[in-house]
Amino acid sequence: MNNLLYARLAKTNLSKNRQNILPYLLSCIGTVVMFFIMDTLAQGSGFEPMIGKDTILTVMGMGTYIIGLFAVIFLIYSNSFLAKRRKKEFGLFQILGMEKKHLAKILFFESLYLWAASLGIGILLGVLLYRLLFLVLMKLTGLNGTIGFAFSAKAVGSTMLLFGLTFVINFLLSLRQIHVSQPVELLHGGAQGEREPKTKLLTAVLGFMLLGVGYYLALTCQSSMDALDKFFNAIALVMVGTYCLFSAGSIAFLKILKKNKNYYYQTRHFTSISGMLYRMKQNAVGLANICILSTGVLLVISISTCLWTGIEEVTYTRFPHQISIEANTGVSGIMKTVEPVSQKMIEEVKTGIDQHLEEKQLRKKYESDQRYYVMLAAVDRNKVEKTQSDDAAASTLIKIMEESEYNQITGEQVELEPGQALVFQEKQKNYGYDTIELGNQTYEVKKWNTDKKSYILDEKTQVYETMTVVTRNKEAKEAYAAVQGEEPEGYSWEYALDLIGDAGEQITVGDEIETILTESSFNGWVEVREKERNTVYSLYGSLLFLGVFVGALFLMGAVMIIYYKQVSEGFDDRKRFQLMQKVGMSRKEIRQTIQSQVVTVFFMPLAVAVVHTMIAFPLTRRIMAMLNFPDSNLFLAATAITIAAFAVVYLIVYVLTARAYYKIVE
Repeated sequence: MNNLLYARLAKTNLSKNRQNILPYLLSCIGTVVMFFIMDTLAQGSGFEPMIGKDTILTVMGMGTYIIGLFAVIFLIYSNSFLAKRRKKEFGLFQILGMEKKHLAKILFFESLYLWAASLGIGILLGVLLYRLLFLVLMKLTGLNGTIGFAFSAKAVGSTMLLFGLTFVINFLLSLRQIHVSQPVELLHGGAQGEREPKTKLLTAVLGFMLLGVGYYLALTCQSSMDALDKFFNAIALVMVGTYCLFSAGSIAFLKILKKNKNYYYQTRHFTSISGMLYRMKQNAVGLANICILSTGVLLVISISTCLWTGIEEVTYTRFPHQISIEANTGVSGIMKTVEPVSQKMIEEVKTGIDQHLEEKQLRKKYESDQRYYVMLAAVDRNKVEKTQSDDAAASTLIKIMEESEYNQITGEQVELEPGQALVFQEKQKNYGYDTIELGNQTYEVKKWNTDKKSYILDEKTQVYETMTVVTRNKEAKEAYAAVQGEEPEGYSWEYALDLIGDAGEQITVGDEIETILTESSFNGWVEVREKERNTVYSLYGSLLFLGVFVGALFLMGAVMIIYYKQVSEGFDDRKRFQLMQKVGMSRKEIRQTIQSQVVTVFFMPLAVAVVHTMIAFPLTRRIMAMLNFPDSNLFLAATAITIAAFAVVYLIVYVLTARAYYKIVE
């Protein structure tokens, strides 16, 4: 037999198996399109003249790795379904006299055809869709770019290499299956199921424990740093717990239904539960995969759309004033450390700003000047201790402010006695203790009602919990030293300015302030809201673009796994249901049996995914706060809408796959 004959046989096999091959090929093409477009964007085609280019390229590069990793895992997993369905076909070839080396050549040509079709069609569609998606990205980021002919040789090479390796892995796995099996095993392999599994109590208990710990981590995070510290641990625990529960817990659930005689001995329930128990070991992994992918879709889409919807709120939260100057001293290793800031240096800078505004005939609309000592510390109830260098997640940002500074900022007149202090926490919290212990110093907390709490709390700090402690002027340095073990080197200074003027004038003043700081040898930094707005839009617009991309990829993966699971079960069940028709079951009873089986198992992943998403809400809300998004109500609404929309899509998939399942069974 020559290679041309093998190539023709491979082509014929693909054509005859199009019911299974076509969805797989479409999945391959879809992942190729997504990977190629994302990699082309990551190469920077059309981005050269743009502000915000680096931010977008970083996000697109991250997306390339995410899509590439998912593509490899997903296509290998999908190929396993095809391999099972084709066991009988390859067994028949061997019985008719074809050797295993001949089957290997047929598999090689099949893999070559699929690889070539996937890459050819995928890259062509990628080139055609790139221009449209580039315009979408520019719209989301609010930037302008140059659209050229999008054909990146590097992206083509990366795509060919990644999917070439994936198809080689699939080819080798299929080859191994043929070589380790006998013809009779292959002939009956597609119809082989699993024996009814025993209830694995230990695995079920382990699943509940892992899920419980993961849920606990998600529900008990106290700050954004704490949430970031726990995020990946919680994800890993919940994923492993989900697999354990679906593999062991689902079996236990079905056996409980089996013990309920009133339910189990109804015709449609009897056949569906028996069938699911017979193959639960295989189905459990598929259901867990669907659940995890569904959770990924819900989280990615809700977070990315919420960030985009509230992008202006994010901008004003991160940059509450048109122009701001900051200089933080003495927070080594965690915040930007600069040379000590003296009173004289601050006055020189302010004088230079006033002179420039007078020359340009610009007026101030708002001005704020704060001087304080700042540190990161561990807070336990009313005790404040020096934090460890590796304990940043449990730290609180503490400002020690002199009473004269507090009075100047708020316009109030506070008079503190020796050993007294005012303590303010985040807006939604009140300090509930009569004393505060700063290291080895104890201060009596004076009761003081004020509506100007936000004036002295760090509105921009969403990463750490924040606290401001106001002491007598002479005691501020002592309070700092009581915690840190040494006096502060100098002030930390925040200066905020709003002008009566347009965006261009604000940017001009900001540039002039940077010049003043440089000439004064002042080691601080300037932020101008209108200049930083481009960065915010670049970041969150590209995150939305990536979120929709990844969400669509996860959704495609979930749909394909659902489809293959239903088709695989349909072929497995066809003979059993034909037998049931022969013993007297009507078509209506068979349809009811199918619906009972599908509904009982099909919606389990969706229900668990919704629970995962809701439990993750406190943790993701904290991470959103780190991204300067403070509106929990908007995030909750976005999550609810995403869940509802996904449930509708899931229902449509259910209707279509149940119909395909029924056609196969009949």
